[in-house]
This record gives sequence, structure tokens and C-alpha cells, in this order.
Amino acid sequence: MAVRQQIDIRRTTNTLELDQALLYVEGVEAWAGLILKRDLKDGDTDSLDEAWATPVPPIPVDGGQLAGSMEDMQARFNLNSLVKDGKVNNLAFERFQRLLSALELPVELADAVVDWLDADDDVRMGGAEQVEYLSLQPPYRASNGLMASPSELLLVKGMRPEIYAKLLPYVSVLPEAASLNVSTTQKRELIMCLADGIDKGTAEQVLGNRGNAGFTSKDDFTKDPLLEPFNIGQDGIDVKSSYFMVTSHVQVGRSVYTTYSLLKRSSAGTQTVMRAQGIY
Repeated sequence: MAVRQQIDIRRTTNTLELDQALLYVEGVEAWAGLILKRDLKDGDTDSLDEAWATPVPPIPVDGGQLAGSMEDMQARFNLNSLVKDGKVNNLAFERFQRLLSALELPVELADAVVDWLDADDDVRMGGAEQVEYLSLQPPYRASNGLMASPSELLLVKGMRPEIYAKLLPYVSVLPEAASLNVSTTQKRELIMCLADGIDKGTAEQVLGNRGNAGFTSKDDFTKDPLLEPFNIGQDGIDVKSSYFMVTSHVQVGRSVYTTYSLLKRSSAGTQTVMRAQGIY
């Protein structure tokens, strides 16, 4: 009876701490929304020298402490941009191939990811559709629609845990074909993927010259003397963003919670699109 009583007490404590932690998470999201709303009023571009890019260090709260940070999710390659109206987006597909090549990962994974996303059952070279996935043990179906989380990559043909771990910091999954923000990306490989021939040295120099201040416009980026010879074009790139990931670290009592909240910012305000615990 004493053991059961202690278990019941611990279970109740955990429930109360979780409820309190979730309230703190909602508070962090509200704070992030205010920062993003204020930033939108201050200018129509986003860069790493703005208030949203500054992490909040641990601060004491009733029963524990919390910390938070924001990341521009358009600073990564948006996997859902690979399809448009259920069909392959060739520009995004070519860029994803270059990204895989720059990371020294199998380029044929691009075909497999497109097959996972597109609406048809036509198998691309190196890809897979319903028939192959249904033949696995256990069987499952391809999405044939937009991804809800990057973790779906682990279900795609040819994806292995070590490949996924290497690719994950470079990709995002957004609920629309949002463009890559070249003012906030910090990965040279994401500059390299924009056109054939951009090498590591050039990409690093572009990022170094840009610094945290970013680019004033898409023209400012594409006409950079280092990039102008590659004729990148302005499709699929931007210098402003709508999607941000808020990471909340909350400690209440003996419990620690990490929550990821995907926020969408627009002129109408900020809304939480997705919330996940433990891993995004």
C-alpha cells in the first residue's frame, strides 16, 4: 500500500508539472509572437541581427526555470517545395539533388522523396511508390501528399538513420512551398545548391560577406559579384520569412520538457501551426 501510494503521488506530481510546463510553453509562444509581430512592423526583410534571433537565457519562474530560442525555418531547404500541385517542382528538385551531392549523400534519394510526396503512382528512377512500400514488413503507404514532419524521411526508400542525421539540420517541412531565406541561412551547402558550379569557397565567402545583416533584397543577393556569374534567378529564394521554430526548454520541479512550436507569421498575426515534444 505504501509503494502504491508513492507511485500515485509521483504520477499526480508529474501530471501537475506537465500542466504547468505547458502553460509556460504557451507563454513562450506568446512572447515569440509579439517579437515577430514587432519585427514585421520594423521592416520587410529578416536577418540574423534581429531580436527574434537572440536566444532567451534561462530565467527563473514559479517552480523552476525556462529558456527559449527561435530559428527561421525558411533558412533550411523546405522538402515540401519539391512538389507543386501534386507534381514535381523541377527547380526545387535540382537544388535538392545538389544539396545531397554537397553533403556527399546518395543523389537518388531526391527521386525517392519526390515519389513519397507526389500525387501519382509513377515510379521515378531511384524512387518507390505504393507497391514497393506495401511489400515491406510491416507494410505501409507512401504519403502522396505533403510531409507533416522531417521524421517521415525515415520511411522513404534508401533513407538510413545516419543519412537522416546528416541531412536533418539542412531541411525543414513547412505546410506550403515557402522559399529559402538567403539572408538567414547559415549553411554553405544551401548556397551551393542554388546553381551548378558554386563551390564551398565561394559559398563561404558569400556568407562571410553577408554576415548577420543579411541582404536588402533578392536582387542584392543574385547580383552579388560572387554569385552573378551563376545566373541563380529569384524563384525559390527570399529575404523575408513567415515560418519560425520556437524551442522551449522548461524545468518544473524534477521534470524537464523540451517543446518545438512552429509559428506562422503574417500581417494578420502569428499562429501556432504545430507543436511537438522531444523531437521536431
